[in-house]
Amino acid sequence: MVGSRSVRALLLAAALAVGCTPQMGDCDQAAAIRVAYDQATGLPAYEGQALMIASCGHGAFCHAGDDVPRENRLGVPEGLSFDVQLAAPDGTVDEAAIVRQRRARFRTVQEAHLVLHTVDLGTMPPPSEVGREVLAGAPVYVRASAGGFEALPAVGSEEGREILRNWLACAAPVIERPVPREDGVNAVVVPPLPLEPLEPTWASLFEDLLRGRGCATALCHGGSDAGFRVTDSASTHAALTTGAASGEECAGQGALIVAGDPDASLFVDKLGAEPRCGDPMPLGGIPLRDEDLEAVRAWIAAGALIE
Repeated sequence: MVGSRSVRALLLAAALAVGCTPQMGDCDQAAAIRVAYDQATGLPAYEGQALMIASCGHGAFCHAGDDVPRENRLGVPEGLSFDVQLAAPDGTVDEAAIVRQRRARFRTVQEAHLVLHTVDLGTMPPPSEVGREVLAGAPVYVRASAGGFEALPAVGSEEGREILRNWLACAAPVIERPVPREDGVNAVVVPPLPLEPLEPTWASLFEDLLRGRGCATALCHGGSDAGFRVTDSASTHAALTTGAASGEECAGQGALIVAGDPDASLFVDKLGAEPRCGDPMPLGGIPLRDEDLEAVRAWIAAGALIE
């Protein structure tokens, strides 16, 4: 097996054979710490950090950590991790996650010229059909604009490339979390973007929760292997209101939604902090606020109607 050092040397040699690697240029520190927000969760990241998260694997594919299955790495060698996602969405102190982010930032700085060169060549993000499918589940980041908020430009665009170049030239600063650490240790903190509250209607739950907070991605309930799938509005509503719990951990735990009875609905239980089976949802995201969970409960109590 070829080691990651050897792979890096081969990649650099190939890049040099094609042409000179790009120069990083000057660092505009103020621009490097402009903030973007994950549209689904409100979680912040510096603009360049956001482009790396969205384009390089978002913790699940390609340049994510070494615990990601090899088939999901799309040929990226182990050890070449650029997973600069937040260390935590809250104050929880997980030293392994903190180390993961710091190592990924260090590796990103080490490989800065190669990262920018692969963007210039059009090989990153992966242009293949598989690559496009992977990136379809990536978070969408927005930034403040004169009219409110606008989508962050794609990394392959002229503006996106400049954001990435400047961020790399400034040693790839990262936001660690949106609230202070519980142990009081200093960390780079930027408050999250406030999300609009859910309404007790199917339209709001479908668009703002199931589709808006990452449930419909290929990694979760949008994938073909998911027991409960988020597809179109009518089919998803039918699956929720007529389906039963499935999967290795939750099979036999009852109906997903019992119209009129939120306490008997596994869907409500899974949105809580400590569900009776499996992990809380949204998986890997920030938990629902009390008022959002109450909106879900109110919709079910009123009959879980589609209109």
